[in-house]
Amino acid sequence: MGRDSKIEWTDATWNPIRGCSRISSGCDHCYAESVAARFSGPGQAYEGLAEFRTHAEGTESERVEAHWTGKIRFVEPHLRDPLKWKEPLRMFVNSMSDLFHPGVTSDMLGEIFHVMAKAPQHTYQILTKRPDRMLEALEAASHPDVVDSFHATYGQPWPPPNWIFGVSIEDQETANRRLPILARCKCAKRMVSYEPAIGPVDFTEAMGGDPRAILAFDWIIVGGESGHRARPMHPNWARSVRDLCASLGIAFFFKQWGEWRVGESADFLKYQEDNSTGQFMVKVGKHHSGSALDGVEWKEFPQC
Repeated sequence: MGRDSKIEWTDATWNPIRGCSRISSGCDHCYAESVAARFSGPGQAYEGLAEFRTHAEGTESERVEAHWTGKIRFVEPHLRDPLKWKEPLRMFVNSMSDLFHPGVTSDMLGEIFHVMAKAPQHTYQILTKRPDRMLEALEAASHPDVVDSFHATYGQPWPPPNWIFGVSIEDQETANRRLPILARCKCAKRMVSYEPAIGPVDFTEAMGGDPRAILAFDWIIVGGESGHRARPMHPNWARSVRDLCASLGIAFFFKQWGEWRVGESADFLKYQEDNSTGQFMVKVGKHHSGSALDGVEWKEFPQC
């Protein structure tokens, strides 16, 4: 468990599951995949779960890239980590995997939910790129018999107000597919992580043209991609979400620009969009690009 997380919108990370697999283009430069591959040697934490593979880039060049193997491991020694911390924390569940990966069994989910219920002082942040499985699990948990049992066992309502379920999106295609499913999930709070933002997203389009449907979401996080092969984020992509959240009263968190920031020279990569001013982007590195959007730091959190 990472007690002092470097992820700006959480306090700690908790990883009772290790291993994953790619599902969309937002996974292409996954930080978790790279970390796992670095620690995948014999006897290390991610042995058998990730590896480095060599890809040919041309007739004379090659590129080494981290890849998940698709295998999942339940890390029982870390299952009860949240019980060790008495002070309330915002806790990102499975920052190094996907809680709703098909390799995560219903029994595993049940044990993880049990620990979460036993440590109600924390706020749990759960993100997935597989909302179909999340919807299925939350539908099952919302059965009247299960709800009554949960209340009798833990003295808490279902769904717990301190459990935030959400999806990660990266472009319009993933938003169109994942956001409507998230809106149907029976949970107290819903979050959207639009990171890495590698394409524009129209939330109204994703929700079938009904802007009121966006009110299903309590929190939207936006961030550019980091890493040496990071793809730039157009400033207007972040601005449009900021303005949408302001108009609807949704908490907005601008995490980072990533490796790129707005520049002023034609020597930099230039974006041109219809009916908008072209923007120049320069690659300066994550530590120099910052997280100010039009001069303002946006670090809002939903009420739980």
